[in-house]
Amino acid sequence: MRTRRAMTFPRRALLCLPALAWLFAAAGVPAQTAAPDVALVTQVSGPATYWNQGEKQQPSPVQAFMKVRQGDGFKLPGESTLTLLYFASGRQETWKGPVTLTAGREASQAEGAKGAAPQPEVKLLPARVSRKMDCAPLPLPRSSVRYSGVIQTMGPLCAEARQELKDAEAAYRSLRQQAPAADFTPELYYLGVLAEYQQYPEMEKLLNSMLAQKPGDPALQRLKDWVASQSGKRGQP
Repeated sequence: MRTRRAMTFPRRALLCLPALAWLFAAAGVPAQTAAPDVALVTQVSGPATYWNQGEKQQPSPVQAFMKVRQGDGFKLPGESTLTLLYFASGRQETWKGPVTLTAGREASQAEGAKGAAPQPEVKLLPARVSRKMDCAPLPLPRSSVRYSGVIQTMGPLCAEARQELKDAEAAYRSLRQQAPAADFTPELYYLGVLAEYQQYPEMEKLLNSMLAQKPGDPALQRLKDWVASQSGKRGQP
């Protein structure tokens, strides 16, 4: 299982610092410095696999909501689809197999002859949304086995925080109107902002709605379990 960093501490100056120990103590995995993430898998279907040549990693199944590093490779058989959202550019790519591609810093590159390589369907999201998702303090899987961070704490919300939550909700509703029902990119964005401000009851409501659309989805269930652990509800009836 792979996971990721998060953020904490005083508001904007430290917004994107690594900060949340997503289960690494329980897993017994030492914290290490990891390469930066460049994208997020927002949707995947079929037997898609990924690997990282720098780590001599064997191909593994792609996970929904997995964070991706530059240089990660993906292989999609004919029945597979993969959607990647690049944090820096807001570029959202939907690839259909068969295709083999490599993640770049702001876009992917498919294998094939020049001018004949497969191309994805592309949408552009606001950069403020995609960059916020990069820093979201959520226990998302990562294309590495490394873990890092410390648990965050936060006091009462200030006026600035309340306004940011209000703006984030408006952005989420706008994104939701434009995205297909099966695309959880708007929800992942809003969940990240809610997690930053420890708004766990609202996160639980949103995750319940997502699970109603995809009952039993393991990635969503892991997020819900994490929210329960953060809000002190784990183990309660």
